[in-house]
This record gives sequence, structure tokens and C-alpha cells, in this order.
Amino acid sequence: MGTVPPLSYSGFSAYEECPLRWKFRYIDKLPELPRGYFSFGRSIHSALEEFVGPLAKAAGVGIVPAGAPGTVQRTLRDFDARSGKVEPEEERTLPPPMPLPELLEIYRRVWVSDGYLSPEDEKRYFDLGADLLRRFHALFLSAPPCPIAVEQELDAQLDGIRVHGIVDRIDTTPKGALEVLDYKTSKELSWQDAKESDQLTLYQVLVERNYSRPVETLTLYHMRTLSPLRTPARGPDEVSELASRMGEVSDGIRAEVYDPRPGPYCQRCDFRARCPEWKEVPVEERARVFELVERYAELRRQGEGLRQEMEAVASELHEISEHLGVHRLSGRSGTVYRHKETPWVFPPEQVLPVLQAAGLLPRTSRVDGEQVARLLHDSKVPPEVRRTLREKGSRRAEWALRFERNGGRYRDS
Repeated sequence: MGTVPPLSYSGFSAYEECPLRWKFRYIDKLPELPRGYFSFGRSIHSALEEFVGPLAKAAGVGIVPAGAPGTVQRTLRDFDARSGKVEPEEERTLPPPMPLPELLEIYRRVWVSDGYLSPEDEKRYFDLGADLLRRFHALFLSAPPCPIAVEQELDAQLDGIRVHGIVDRIDTTPKGALEVLDYKTSKELSWQDAKESDQLTLYQVLVERNYSRPVETLTLYHMRTLSPLRTPARGPDEVSELASRMGEVSDGIRAEVYDPRPGPYCQRCDFRARCPEWKEVPVEERARVFELVERYAELRRQGEGLRQEMEAVASELHEISEHLGVHRLSGRSGTVYRHKETPWVFPPEQVLPVLQAAGLLPRTSRVDGEQVARLLHDSKVPPEVRRTLREKGSRRAEWALRFERNGGRYRDS
């Protein structure tokens, strides 16, 4: 079993997309090719960090980490959103934001030149960034926020899983709670993206585990349109759903499960030449592989024909057995027995909440009918849970065939 490092959002999402790609990046430490849009995003983030940092340092005085001496961890339950009652803050005089020329000079200094397609491509990105920062600076001066932290590195535990992240910015809201912001430089972004963002959910967990004030708002800040796409803080069910998925990722890493998972992101993966899903067969083996593939295809065609013929014969045996009223049909090679089976059927949408509430399936969204049926007779399962499962489930009658001959038994439906 492997050791699971603290999961960041990027690591978690990389494993969900493709466990093998996660291994290449985080175990084998293979570098990925630089890309212009990533370099552009890092440049903007670095400039904003130096611009907002001094203001956050001044405004954050008195916003103490959770667990500091003399403090008590505050949660959303402690925060009266209707009245907005939070401990009042003392008035502080903040330094004026740096002038625009100084911000643009920082931007030139922190600019990352890697990964652009051409000098012209790099200049287009640089000019776009300069324009974004000019407009951001003007908006910041016209409606100053109250940032208390930038590029804040945080660690926490989520259902026993170690999690880690670097939050772009944390502001205080007018009610005295916290707003978590993540800058985005992508071309397109919507409010739905913010509402469904796993990254923001994880950042909420990190901030609430490390600060003595509750998170009120989660925001994806779209730099290209200067639009703060705000959503309310996640509720317990949404946090629990993320914890379940992160638990599955953690379990996979611990068990060293690094199977490739092909998908649309394969087109932009830098490790295709190493991946068994995309790696080419060596030239000297191609002729042999070609012949084996053709033989396999031929056998598949034959097997499909035999399967269809066997199903037709089985159907006819069912009809004869029902017509004659007999359940035993004998031949030269053996005997076919017709019998009724009544497997349990459990609607996943009704049974899954019961199983999760009872702690029987803490990290899965799938329902295995046979597994649930076994729980009905498990004395370790509370009687009320077994009774509820029976009420949710039903039995489905179906006829099956069993073939017996000397020393063997075969089953067909």
C-alpha cells in the first residue's frame, strides 16, 4: 500500500481524470510541456499578489487563525446571516493601493515567457494582461474590497483525508464573515462554473478549518470581464459529496491503482507516448499482432453466432417446459432443469441514502443489489435499517435453466 500525500485540488482532479497521468506527474515527477495560457495565468496571479498583498497584511490584523490562544472556532452555525451579527472589527487605516505604473512594472518583472507559440502570440497575451490589470486597478480603487490574505497556503483534514491548497485571496464581507476568491484568466466562465466548482468547495473547507470566522461567499473572479461570480458557501451535503470523492481518490492512491482512464483530455496529455492506451506497437511485432487481432475478431464473430443460437434454443426449452408443465428435460448428454429465481432489486436513488446514513457505503455512489440483499440477513446491521431496505426493495421473478451432466453443471437464463 502506498503513502497518500496531502491532496490539493489539482492533484485530486488529475487523479479523477486519469490515475496514470497522476502517477506520471506526482510519483514519477515527469515534467509537462509549458503552455502559454498557463504562463499567462501565473503572471497575472503573481502581479495581483504583489498588488493586493500589502493591503491584505494591514487589513488582516485581528483576523486570527482558528485555534489561536483565546479564540474559539466559529462555524456557519454561529453566523446569523439574517442579522449579520459577527464580532465587530476595530477601525484600521489601510495604506493606499500602489499606483498603476508600479503595478504594471511588477507585471513586466514577473512575466513568464514559457510556452507561447511565437513572439507575436506572447505579445498578444502580454498586452491582454496589461489591459486587464489597468481595468482591475481602476475598479479596485473605485470600490475597494477588504482583503485579509493573498496566496494563503493552508492545510486541513477532511473526513480523515489530508488536504492542502493555496487560496488566491480571502476578503471580509460587509457582515464580517469571509469571502474566498479564486482568480480565473480563462476565456469563458459562468456562474454555473462557480456553483459547481470543487476547487471552491475545497477552499471553503481549508479556510473554515484555519480561520475563526465562517465562510459566507465563494467567488470565481473572471479577470477578462472583471466579474466576481459569487455563490453562497457550500452546505454539509455538498462538502460531504466532495469528501466522498476525495476518499475514493485517496483509497486509489493508497492501493497504488494507476490505471489509464481514456477521455477527451487525452488530446492535451503530454504523456501519451508512455501510456499503454496510446503507445504504438513496435514495428517488429506489428505483423504478429495483426494476425492475432484478425483471429480474435473471427472468433468473436463465431462466438456471437453461437451465443444467439444458444439463446434461441434456451427460449424454445422455456416454451416447451411451460407448455408441458415439466421442469426437467433430458437429453443424451445430460438434463436441463428449469427453475425460478427471485433476485432482489433495489432502486439506487432510494436505497443509497439509507446505506450512507447507516455508514454502510460511506464512499460510493453505486448500489450492488447482491451486496444489499446480503445486508438483509446480516445480524450486525440494525433491524430498523434492514426493515427499511426491505421496504425499498422488491423481488423480481425470472426463470432460469441449469444443465447438468457427468461431473459438470452449467447455467443459462
